Amino acid sequence: MNIKLAELEHRKGEALPFQLTLDAAELKGRHNEIRGITPVNAEGEAVQLGNLYYVKGSMKADVDFVCARCLNPFTHHAAIDFSETFALADDPIISEDEDSDILPLEGDEIELTALLQEDFLLAMPTFPLCEEDCKGLCPSCGVNRNEVACSCKNERIDPRLAGLADFFKDSK
Repeated sequence: MNIKLAELEHRKGEALPFQLTLDAAELKGRHNEIRGITPVNAEGEAVQLGNLYYVKGSMKADVDFVCARCLNPFTHHAAIDFSETFALADDPIISEDEDSDILPLEGDEIELTALLQEDFLLAMPTFPLCEEDCKGLCPSCGVNRNEVACSCKNERIDPRLAGLADFFKDSK
């Protein structure tokens, strides 16, 4: 979906609402951790104020992941807010501040689909966890420590210091 700049200029500061659905298959193909995804519904508004164009809104979808610690599948209810500011590529405001978040516009339209896909993918976790405090799998016996308490000793001793551990056993 594209928003024509001329249409925003005719609205004279009044917001132009929009609604679109992003291609779920394409998003899934671009993120390795996504196992399944519902259609991503985006709604928002675009407005021109002075020489700047503002686009803001939110996206919602249910995304299926596999937990990186315990390997259990889970569904994440994603609600992502977005806000972008644009200016024409030849506008002096872009060349004044190289660190600004103002995106240059080439042509007479704002291309929303690619912009929203990037915003959505950047908001997805690269290390998905079913719960923030997920205990994961035991590295010794493989049991899910969220479900069962494990009695394995998972002490990791540096082999260079293993002889020192024996020294302290004798001193007790």
